[in-house]
Amino acid sequence: MKKSDLDKILPRPTSQLTKVLDQAVSRLRTMIMTGQLQPGQKLVEAELCEELSISRASVREVLRIMEKQRLIELIPNRGPFVAKLGWGEIEDIHDVWAMLTGEAVYRFVERAQAQDLETIRLAVGKLQDALKNEEELAQLAATNELFGVILDHCGNQVLVEIVYSLVSRLNFLRAQALRYEGWGHLCLHEIREIVAAIEAKNPLAARDATRRHIDSACAAAKQVALLADAQPQVRRAVSRTRSGRPAS
Repeated sequence: MKKSDLDKILPRPTSQLTKVLDQAVSRLRTMIMTGQLQPGQKLVEAELCEELSISRASVREVLRIMEKQRLIELIPNRGPFVAKLGWGEIEDIHDVWAMLTGEAVYRFVERAQAQDLETIRLAVGKLQDALKNEEELAQLAATNELFGVILDHCGNQVLVEIVYSLVSRLNFLRAQALRYEGWGHLCLHEIREIVAAIEAKNPLAARDATRRHIDSACAAAKQVALLADAQPQVRRAVSRTRSGRPAS
């Protein structure tokens, strides 16, 4: 996985961050994205200091930054945890994401230049290659690159900032969903429908295709969350069975 691919997945860095903090934030985001750190997992400052090669004061600043991005929860008297989305919250975020991105695509169709369309086509090619090579993060990077072009040229910067903030909270679920057989191919098919509508200069069809794609993403994200919730129960059941105790 190339760093350039991860940069396309992750939200744009804040200009005020120092280089060290920026690198630490990116590293911690990547650990969450790839599942090295699981939703709901408690974070230990001493371990983060060693993993990120920064001081405890810097770790605390990184955690504050990521708390603002809703990727980390700082719970009083308990410490920092990787943020975990509930079923209803997943639905709500996808609902808002679909509304805003659908509108962005609609506006983009009316503004798109030839070079914008070419960049989108290149992103589709990258998505196809990543799917062929079974590279989930590269698939996500290509998808986000495509939507990044659309957002950056939709004409509303406030809308763009809100969408980036929303998507940053979903990227773990999106990346994990792409590991399931069939979802990557469905994603590519839906992206091609969006691009076809854009090229046909049909803003209504492009908006509808975008909403269908995000609805599919919502269903996949909920499935990932459901399986993640089930895993601790399975581990506890296996542990009880091995110890000779009943599983329930």
